[in-house]
Amino acid sequence: MAEQNEKPLLKLKPATYKGIAMFECEIDDIEKMETREDDIWVCSFPRSGTTLMQEITYLVQTLDFETARSVQLDSRFPQLEQKNDQFPYYKGVKYVEDMTSPRFIKCHLHHFMLPVQLQKGKGRIIYIVRNPKDIATSFYRLLRWGGHLKPEEFGAFVESFVNGTGLFCPWPRHVLEFWERRNDKNVLFLQYEHVVKDKAKCIRRVADFLGRTLTDGDVAKICDYCSVENMKNNPMCNMSYWREYTKVFDDDGGFINQGKAGAWKDLLTPEMAKKLEKLTDALKGSGLTLLDE
Repeated sequence: MAEQNEKPLLKLKPATYKGIAMFECEIDDIEKMETREDDIWVCSFPRSGTTLMQEITYLVQTLDFETARSVQLDSRFPQLEQKNDQFPYYKGVKYVEDMTSPRFIKCHLHHFMLPVQLQKGKGRIIYIVRNPKDIATSFYRLLRWGGHLKPEEFGAFVESFVNGTGLFCPWPRHVLEFWERRNDKNVLFLQYEHVVKDKAKCIRRVADFLGRTLTDGDVAKICDYCSVENMKNNPMCNMSYWREYTKVFDDDGGFINQGKAGAWKDLLTPEMAKKLEKLTDALKGSGLTLLDE
């Protein structure tokens, strides 16, 4: 514990690009980068079940459990817009450009900020959406874990999420940009609540999208590997390696929390929940209906 207290906090420099609040990144290089037809992108608003979908996607495509057990997810499936020399895997665009095909890429950017070639269909996108009430609680816990928020700032964080000034907001715009492209042949649109309710069905949908043929045994093995209990205890995807480089605060969970729908009920006040429901109201008329749990 004493050693952990001596670690520096993760330094992330805030920035605003095209009206979207995020952390400083290589946005110009991202928009201009070359994509590949066999790229596999997992895109989402932060804390929408991204880590789960990355691991499912990686295993559906490769069935390489040995590598999944021995190589960090951040190395196998890097986050494009994250570049931070304080950490070993956040190397930005150049690292992704040098990857061998098929590349697995994670990204939280709005659709209009993705590489232009990807926007036009060069590369495959798996997008996962989640109820904003669970996102708000999970995102707060992540920022709390990394030392970017204090418990007394939770209310202000929720307000910024609701009014669209928070990180990667506005959430409705992020979701609808991808939802409007759900019928594109290179896009698979998934809902977190459906994924955790029937993981096997999700795995088969991902396999169909990627042109992979899996046996029932393969599906069962991926389901087991990607259970929340296994992922929480898996150092290759639970981001426990962060402790080597930064101070973290484990008093309110870790990188992977409950891994279920409806966890917002443990943290949100009725007033907060009502405010967050305004975000789902913004989806009315789109045809997209989200579950609370």
